[in-house]
This record gives sequence, structure tokens and C-alpha cells, in this order.
Amino acid sequence: MCKKIIIFFLYIILISSPLFSDNIRIAQIDASRLLINQTVQVYVSVTDEQGKPVEGLTADSFTVYESADGRDFTEIPRITGFKPQANSMDGINFLLLIDNSGSMYDTLSGKPTEDKAKMRITHAQNAVRAFLSSMTNPRDKVGLVSYNTFYTLHSKPIKDKVKITGYLDSIERPLPEKAYTEMYAGLYLAVEEFQALGGRKVIVILSDGENYPYAVHAQKDHEVFKHRIFKYTEPIAQAQQEGVSIFAVNFSKERDKNLKSIAIETGGAVYDAFNQEELKKVYQKIQNQVVNEYLISYRATMDPAPHERKYVKVTHKRGPDTISATRFYFSGTVFGIPLRQFTPLLIIPLALALLLLWVISRLKFEKKKGPASLEVLHSDIGSSSTRVLCLDSPKTIIGGSDKAGLTIAGAPAVREIHATVIFDEKRKSYKIEAQAEITVNNQPVKTKLLEAGDVINVGGTTIVFDDGKVE
Repeated sequence: MCKKIIIFFLYIILISSPLFSDNIRIAQIDASRLLINQTVQVYVSVTDEQGKPVEGLTADSFTVYESADGRDFTEIPRITGFKPQANSMDGINFLLLIDNSGSMYDTLSGKPTEDKAKMRITHAQNAVRAFLSSMTNPRDKVGLVSYNTFYTLHSKPIKDKVKITGYLDSIERPLPEKAYTEMYAGLYLAVEEFQALGGRKVIVILSDGENYPYAVHAQKDHEVFKHRIFKYTEPIAQAQQEGVSIFAVNFSKERDKNLKSIAIETGGAVYDAFNQEELKKVYQKIQNQVVNEYLISYRATMDPAPHERKYVKVTHKRGPDTISATRFYFSGTVFGIPLRQFTPLLIIPLALALLLLWVISRLKFEKKKGPASLEVLHSDIGSSSTRVLCLDSPKTIIGGSDKAGLTIAGAPAVREIHATVIFDEKRKSYKIEAQAEITVNNQPVKTKLLEAGDVINVGGTTIVFDDGKVE
């Protein structure tokens, strides 16, 4: 009899439970308009229990609260702006971080292999290629970083996905000294790539293991970081300050214990993938979630924040249930606190502040045009005579000869005169003419007008062309 009563109550609880289980996440807070018009913009992600975006919600289903201490929240009386799928209209800035440590060259099960097709890095590259090909929004930008002992920025976020594919193919197997995993350092440095960018900013980091610092395990100073050991809290703080979401993908059974905290505390999420198909689905899921976020705008409260932090809580009501998410943003401005409204007396200091910002930006970012150059990324076979070669001659020969402008020695496939880079004085442009087999952006060519970022492969040596212009 007792068992029947227990079963009956369990049944009542089961049928009275909601049929849906939505999740809400504040992915990013943009307070860049706080000084100008007291506006805060909040990117909100609502997903179902399978992680699929919940579409078709209206502003009425959301309520926004703000707090100066994270405990006592004041309801915002009115949402001033609401955009579903805002990122599909404005575009997204993605930065993909690929683990290029030694273990990425093992099989998916973690066994050593010399078969490139079976290597974990190959599966990762194929999944990223699929992700790049699925990015059809011309407003989206994507950048690429590989990390091991060192942080290698292949490209900041750009619109040209073909170039990113070329950079992806240039990732090579590291030597033992370069095969460590500076994961926290890589994330910390990656956030800095967004400093000149606005809008939605997303890092997707792929990892097949734990943070494995060089200075700790090699027991000697790192070439760049010296004896500094990055803590996992550093990229969290950096991402929160810059307004960047970090999505983490574990691509093996080995996981870093802090990667989940990094993702959650920066407005992202963490996923597991154990093969190429699962990895493709994870990248697609992340993209779908970000594209379908809701952008909510409101006017900030006047409550002064003791630590220059304001806390935002967003609630979503669906049926009888309400779910919520809370994050903070940095509220400090040159005026100390957000302003309720502008008065004529504030026009003068505002104008002076904007003028000062303009002067600083010109001093920091205005650069003279430099000479065009060829930069050697790596050589599969042989070695190059220089790392960076300025193109200061009408013709520059790439080949195996000592008389070549860029000499590639010890590579049997490289002829004495393999290719020539020619400057067109009239058009102020460069073109490459091949005397033997070369590829540009993975496409075989005989002659091609070069553009900034073009990836040239000459007999196994990867070279990047820079036109010297500053964007």
C-alpha cells in the first residue's frame, strides 16, 4: 500500500512538471553607449533542453532588472529596444582558437600515429572548414589562432573566409619544445584581438586536454612569458572587461577542470565532441545560438556602483514558469555615474572628452604605409633565407638559388627560379608569375594579382603576402 502511494505521488509530480525546460543566458553586455545616452545593450540567449534557440519571443516576455551590489535589484520600467536575431543583421565577430599541442597529432583515441587522416588535428581542421563554409552572412567576420607553447595569430576577424581556410591549412606539427599547452595564456591574448571591434564578439576554443604551462613542466622560463604562469581567472576577467563570450569545446575525454568556468562566467557554454561529425554539429550549434540571440536595450539606473560594476538580471516568463540570468558590466565613466539626462552645462565636458578620444585614436592608430613584404610562415622541407622580405625591387625571385631575393634552401622541389613577384608601377600592385608549380590560397596558379593576406605555397614553404597598407 505504501509503495502504491509513493508511486501515485511521483506520477502527480511528473505530470505537473512543465513540458518544456528553457535555459536563459546573458551572453554579452555592451555598455559602450552608457556615456552618450545612458543606454545598455544586453545580448540574451534562450535555448531549449536540446540547446536549440527558442525563436519568436517578444519584448513582453522579458523583464530587466539592475543592481549596484548584486543583491537588491530595481526593475527597469521600460525596454527601449528589442531585436530578435539581431546578430543576423549586424554580423558576428568570431575568433577560432585551435589547440595545436603535441597530443592533437594522436588519434581520436589518444594513440600515436603517423597517418595524417587519423590525427585529431585533421578532424578539427575538417570541422572548422565545414563551419567556415556554412557562414553565409556577408557581415560575419572570423579570425584564426593556433596555440601550444606559443600563441600564433594567423588572422584577426575578417570577412574573407577563403583566406581563413588557407591559414587553417598552414598550421603545422610543433616541435617538442613548442608542443605544450598554454591554454589560459592563449585565451588571455585572444581577447585582446577584439579591442578595436564593436558588436557581438565570440571566441570558440577547441581543446583536447588540460592547460599545460611550459614554465611549470619544462622547468625553465618561457621564451615570451618568462616565469609567468597564467591563471584561469585572468582570461575570465579580460573577457568580462572587453565584453567577449567564450565557448569551449572539449575534443577528447581529457578536460581542463577550469574551462567550464571560463565559458560560463563569460556568457558562453561548454560542449563535448569525440569525433569529426560531433565537432561539426557543435560548431553549428554555437553559430545557431549566437545568430538567434535577442538584443535588449534599456536605460541604466542612477544608482552609483561602489566597485564600478552594475549587475543586470533578465527574466523570461513562459507559461507558469520564469527563468532568469544575471551578469555584471563595468559602469565607470568619465562622469563617475550614468546620467539621467543631458543638460546644456554637460555639452562642453562631453565635447572635450570626445575631442580627447579622437586625438588619442589618431595618435594610436594612424600609421604610415609601409613597404609590401613576403613573410615566411613555415617550411615543411628546407629553410628560408629570411623570415620577412621587403619587396623594394621591381622583381623579386623566389627559388633555391643563392641569388634569389627569397632563397629556399634544402628543398628538392624548389627550382633555382621557382616564382617571381613583379611590381606594376602603373597600377601600384603586385603579381606573382610561376616558373614551376605553386599555389595561392590552395589554388594552383600560373599568374595572379596578389592581395593582402594571400597565402603562397612554394615547394612546401608557406609565404604570406602583405601589401603594406594599413586598414
